[in-house]
Amino acid sequence: MTLSPPIETQKNAHFRKNGPWHKEIQGIQVIKVQGDFYEMGFQHGQMLKKLIPEGPIPYYRTYLERILGNTGLGPVAPLVWPALQKALGSRIAKQIPDFAMQSMKGMADGAELPLKQVLGGATMPDALLWVASRFMKLKGISPALKHRMVLELGCTSAMAWGDATHDGKLLHSRNLDFHGVHCWPQTTTVSFHEPKEGHRYASCVAAGVPTGGVTSMNSAGLTMVMHQHMFTDQAKLGGVPTAIIGDIIMREASNLDDAERILSEYKPIGCWTYLVCDGKTNEVLCWEESPHRNVAIRASKDDCTFGYTNIYLDRQLGATEIDLYPSYWRHNLGRYQRTTEMLNTGFGKHDAESMAQILADEGETEGCRVSTAIGMLKTVGSVVFRPEDGVFWVATGEAPISQGTYVPFDLKTEDHAPEHGTLDTARSADSPAPKAFEYYRDAYIEYFDEKNLEKSQQKMKAAVELQPEESLYLFIEGLLHMKAKTFKKACASFDKAIEAGHPHPERMAAFYLWRGRSLELSGDRTAGLNDYKKVLEFESDENVRKAAQRAIKKKYKASKLKSIDIDFTFADVVTP
Repeated sequence: MTLSPPIETQKNAHFRKNGPWHKEIQGIQVIKVQGDFYEMGFQHGQMLKKLIPEGPIPYYRTYLERILGNTGLGPVAPLVWPALQKALGSRIAKQIPDFAMQSMKGMADGAELPLKQVLGGATMPDALLWVASRFMKLKGISPALKHRMVLELGCTSAMAWGDATHDGKLLHSRNLDFHGVHCWPQTTTVSFHEPKEGHRYASCVAAGVPTGGVTSMNSAGLTMVMHQHMFTDQAKLGGVPTAIIGDIIMREASNLDDAERILSEYKPIGCWTYLVCDGKTNEVLCWEESPHRNVAIRASKDDCTFGYTNIYLDRQLGATEIDLYPSYWRHNLGRYQRTTEMLNTGFGKHDAESMAQILADEGETEGCRVSTAIGMLKTVGSVVFRPEDGVFWVATGEAPISQGTYVPFDLKTEDHAPEHGTLDTARSADSPAPKAFEYYRDAYIEYFDEKNLEKSQQKMKAAVELQPEESLYLFIEGLLHMKAKTFKKACASFDKAIEAGHPHPERMAAFYLWRGRSLELSGDRTAGLNDYKKVLEFESDENVRKAAQRAIKKKYKASKLKSIDIDFTFADVVTP
């Protein structure tokens, strides 16, 4: 693949004397890389050699197999999914431009890892989107297979400038909500890049991600982040893999016109949105795309604020999004509305601290930590950029990483910049809520990553004991009991969830459905039928209503629980 020449070629012939280097600042790995693409990749790999095996690349290499593992294929499943990921990864890797391949080869050599392992992790996001897209096109697929297609991702961006900020400077805050709840935060990395040609730039990633195509800012005053669109069947092989075009933008683009031109030259595999901000002109480019359509939406300096989650703004692209999982869509809309509300509430006073507080927000739904929270279970990266002067703050801690300390850095000096002060969004230690959510997060890790149901139940019990009023915690506790086939315990948890209540009637309907099942599997079909009928009295989600109607006609069997998996991200079951 031939890359177009940069609009502005900045020859960095005289590299700064302080690179390459590596140090740790308050739990964040900070590195400086310079040279050609192989050299920068090699330096990344060599300096972070000990951490890369603990980071997202090895984790993602086997992710497709894990997320698709229980799909009704029986004993052949361990053979099918690794083979599929290998085949897809090979096809996707063929479209990786030479510069990115050189970066990955360099990193593999520097970290002394097989290149195939690095490519296996790097191609996972597009492979997963393609598989999801294909199954969404199929009819009559099993409920388990449908559930395993749920990608459980978010991402939130909030931007303010001009009259909306206290000093008129543009601020771009961003949550990365992605897989790797444990491995991404523990290897958080700030990488200062100085390529031989093009702009210097800083990327905020994790160890093992050598390019700057996910969350970055360049010396021309541009910021760039990506958002993923999950529930659409438009993915198509043959395009350029994700996180590569953003790296080109960082090196080559000096303004939004440059960024738009670069984006228009490359076709993606999956469905994405790029948000590019110009800190010098106070303008925003929202580039929405699929393999079949792209749309450039511009926010001018007079608009002053812009918020984005994972819902296409363009109507034609939005028409391709599939309403497969109502809790996901309610959450997406809720995060968008909450982001907009907070941008409006702080209008005229926004600074880096207030923008970080948006990223840390737990939602406006009283009595529910999950439904509209911006700081999510899978918030693994959080950054606030101020591109006009090259300053940015990077969050450190555990997921949701947006609720913690943000460490300041400066692209001009390519270093930690304590003179700009830290940002603090940590929740009060006097409240049980933060600790309860930690237990909830750990219950997810034990359940999904470690496959340890017993330990997941222990963590969930601790969360419930701290916050017994959180009905979705009780609901997940009940679902874990169902998976353990301790049905009377499950019924007790669902009883408490119903008693605690929830502001969304759809959630209440789900509580009754699952209590009905736990009652029935405990031997009380009559009580179960009463709960199934109760579901029909609520404004319920279609999948829940249909499940209740089926259960009224035919007994629910415990064998079906094998194909039911629990979605901790939105505290629900996609296809009950």
